[in-house]
Amino acid sequence: MYLTKDIQVVNEGTTYPFIVADNWYSPEEEKAVWSELEFYGYQEDIDRAENTIVAKFRDGTPKSNAYRWYLTDYYKAAESEKASHIYRYTYKLREQGFHNVVDKCKPYNRSFFSTNSDSSLISYYEEGDYYKAHHDSFSWTCLLWFSREPRIWTGGDLDFPESETQVNFKHNRAVFFPCCYLHRVSPIKFTEQPKRFGMGRYTITHFLFTIPKGNG
Repeated sequence: MYLTKDIQVVNEGTTYPFIVADNWYSPEEEKAVWSELEFYGYQEDIDRAENTIVAKFRDGTPKSNAYRWYLTDYYKAAESEKASHIYRYTYKLREQGFHNVVDKCKPYNRSFFSTNSDSSLISYYEEGDYYKAHHDSFSWTCLLWFSREPRIWTGGDLDFPESETQVNFKHNRAVFFPCCYLHRVSPIKFTEQPKRFGMGRYTITHFLFTIPKGNG
């Protein structure tokens, strides 16, 4: 099992610790993930975020301007682990080495270790797309970034306004943080006209949450 060593806790010991990991996928895993992202890109029914479940302002205006789709749009829940590379590679979140890093994010480590389920989606950003400040309604958020190299766009960086911390976009970089943190994505701008769909910014998101166990 592959787990990157390029991993660190940012803001450790403060109110807003989070995790950044580079080279999250191995070269073989990265290739498999690209094949899955390319498959989605050939579909003609990909929704814009405003037509999906997305964070909104009080007046109902969506905070995100991007494409968005859930893995369960293509696979039944029971099939996703076998059919989706992206879902199958969530094994990394259960690795002891990763848990050792999460344990440094006190006291939020407690909410991570109590999770027992997840929901996965893909976001794709093109010219001018963004996500304004919002929080997620789960326990932990896992963001995995992909882009074709050399990159032909700028922007798309992640900002945590409450801690005044920014994480610059980098291909195959992962960011993990408690869902209660406000976070936003700056608009992207192409430096040259893309020749096809899929040359922009991809984010693979895993929301971790807890389903209470029955009493039997």
